Amino acid sequence: MYSKFVLILFVSLCISCGKQYHLADIQNRSYRIEKASYPVDVKVAAMIEPYKLQLDKTMNDVIGYCDEELTKGKPSSNLTNWFADVLLDETQKLVTDRLDFAVQNYGGIRVPVLAKGDVTVGKIYELMPFDNVMYILELKGSTVKHFFDRMAESGGWPISRTVSFEIAYGKAKNIRIHGIPIDTNAVYNAAIPDYIANGGDNLDFLKDAKTNNTGALIRDMLINNVKSMTAAGKTIQSITDKRIKE
Repeated sequence: MYSKFVLILFVSLCISCGKQYHLADIQNRSYRIEKASYPVDVKVAAMIEPYKLQLDKTMNDVIGYCDEELTKGKPSSNLTNWFADVLLDETQKLVTDRLDFAVQNYGGIRVPVLAKGDVTVGKIYELMPFDNVMYILELKGSTVKHFFDRMAESGGWPISRTVSFEIAYGKAKNIRIHGIPIDTNAVYNAAIPDYIANGGDNLDFLKDAKTNNTGALIRDMLINNVKSMTAAGKTIQSITDKRIKE
């Protein structure tokens, strides 16, 4: 018994005397990597060149014209308004039932400005570099209200011309859809990117909605819309109505 006690005491002392490591300090350092620091692999460059030329040709293809600078901003802006309206119009072409509104998450628009002048395919890729697909969700009015409250909390999101509401104390007030006050018991058809529909930006409550996957890439919708406007002799116009007001 005594020997067992001594053994336990010895092991305890060894453990207590063992080395313990603690994080004492963290320092960050930036390293600038210059392109010229690395020699060009001629063989690889030659292999890539034909593909690069083709890609550059595609990205530099002018598909439309923007009459004036469109700027991203909250709670509403001409860039976010234009973006959401395109999603509404292009998604409506894919279905027979009337869509009630279209939404794009604010962070999904990746550049702050669409400059005045020629619009290229590459510029649309800069706006929407992700392969997000458009979904159509059937949402009860009470869920729509919850959804718009979350938009209000973050200061506003891009939303189509069919919706208007006010932000008061971080909540959506005086919500109108097609100019009519929201009915929390009605069912609305909403065009929403898959990222949001699948619960992105902490919107898990949307995952339970009845969903129709259109299979259409949002980026392609933008490109097709600009091309069709150009074919009709139209340009991208600034849309300045205040759909969301503080």
